[in-house]
Amino acid sequence: MCLRELLDPDRPDGLRHLLSRFRPSTYADVGALLRRTRMVGGEQVDRVLTEYADFAHHDLPPHEVAAALQAFGVAVSAHGDDVDDLEENYADLLAAAAALTDGAVTVTDVRLRADEECDEVLEFARNGVLVTQPTEHRSDDYLDHAAVADFFGHLDPDPGVDPRRFHLVRFVRLGDVNHETTFVFATPEQARLLERELGLELR
Repeated sequence: MCLRELLDPDRPDGLRHLLSRFRPSTYADVGALLRRTRMVGGEQVDRVLTEYADFAHHDLPPHEVAAALQAFGVAVSAHGDDVDDLEENYADLLAAAAALTDGAVTVTDVRLRADEECDEVLEFARNGVLVTQPTEHRSDDYLDHAAVADFFGHLDPDPGVDPRRFHLVRFVRLGDVNHETTFVFATPEQARLLERELGLELR
C-alpha cells in the first residue's frame, strides 16, 4: 500500500487518524524547503537530488522524511538496528553532531564504561568539559535512545555563538520497526517552518 492510500480517509485500514499532521513530501520537496530556509545551498540540494534521482519525486513515509533531512546534511541520527560496537557508534554520532556546529562544539575523549549504580556511563568532553550520561542497554547491540535524547542537549552551541539547536524529530512510526532517532540542527524559526511544511514534530 502506498503512502497516499494510507492517508485516504475512506480506507478502513488507513492511518489518516495517526497521520493527520503529516504532509506527503518527496526528496525534491524537502530540498526546496531547505534551500528556501537557507539551511543548505543550491549545490548541496542538486547533489543530493542527483544521488536520489530514481525516486526524488516519490512520496516518503514519515521516517524517510526524517532520513531525507540527514541526506541533505542538516541532521544526524542514532541507529535503531543492532550495531557492532556501542562505544564506537556513540563516538561516531557525537562526532557527526559536532561537525554540524561548524566548530562551535567539539567532542573528544568518548568512553563507555561500567558503573556500579547505572548499567554503564557514557563520558565525553564537550569543549574540554567532561559530560557524563547514564545509559541502559537492553543488549550489547543496541544504543540507549533515551540517553541519546538526553545528551544531545549538551551539543547545542553556547548562547550568543550560534542560534541553531538540535531538535528531536518526532514522527508517527509505522509498523514494528526499530526506527532511527533523528536530530535536525536548525534555528527556532527554521524548526517551525519544517514542522509546518513537513508535518513533523520537533522538540
